[in-house]
Amino acid sequence: MKKSIRLIGFFLLTYFAFMVNVSAAPVTYERTIVNLRLPSDVDTTKVNMEEVLRVPAVDAKAKIYDFADLLTEAEETKIYIQLNEYIKNTGLDAAIVLTNDLAGFAMNDYIYNFYDYNDFKDNGITFLIYVNDTQKVIYMGNNGPRTSEVFTAYTDARISEILKYVYQNYIEKEDYVGACENFVILVDGFYVKSFGSYRVGDEGDLIKDFPWVAVILVSISLSFIIVVLLITKFQKIEKRPDLTIKKGINSATMVVKCEYDKPVSNKPEVKS
Repeated sequence: MKKSIRLIGFFLLTYFAFMVNVSAAPVTYERTIVNLRLPSDVDTTKVNMEEVLRVPAVDAKAKIYDFADLLTEAEETKIYIQLNEYIKNTGLDAAIVLTNDLAGFAMNDYIYNFYDYNDFKDNGITFLIYVNDTQKVIYMGNNGPRTSEVFTAYTDARISEILKYVYQNYIEKEDYVGACENFVILVDGFYVKSFGSYRVGDEGDLIKDFPWVAVILVSISLSFIIVVLLITKFQKIEKRPDLTIKKGINSATMVVKCEYDKPVSNKPEVKS
């Protein structure tokens, strides 16, 4: 009896372990010419039908789409909870896609089409991990009007900082769950610090980036101005002679007498 209980327990543990570590393929839906499965705000008369048909149709509520089987179901659930908290706190939408097939698109076109042709909110972010036999590449995109807060919080410089840290510390080591988790941590941190210049430190923390270049340029400019002022102040200036002719009028003769006139000699002029 005890042996049977042990065997049952062993099989249950094995089954549970298998279920926890199994990869969960994302649910997709078929797009057809009759039913493109596009959001209601997409103008179907202006879209390229052939392109739309190549973009996976998914449930926008899932948020994590692992087409490359790089995450386990348990890992996806963990990232989903973390990402959903970010969405709740910021009001932005988000999608993380892992794939080994870009369906003939460039990375940026693939992820922007994925976001636009599925029912995500107007403003949101995307994170794409593309892995094949020869390369591992990542991309982050902003979605929404250029004037929206998503572009304020995630400038090109900030996106570069996020991707650099995630790639060097996780993607290169093929730690895809760590890459997704730390991506969410960083986008959340940058959203909180929407203004100011920050960089990502070695430990994944956001460090205020002091504008050394600007300070140095201002210092050089001020130094130059000070030197010029000092030289101007202490430079020996040669005094120019006073060339003003002071005139005086003899009231009797009405002759104008100038200080610089040569004195008239009383001696008679000798003619040769």
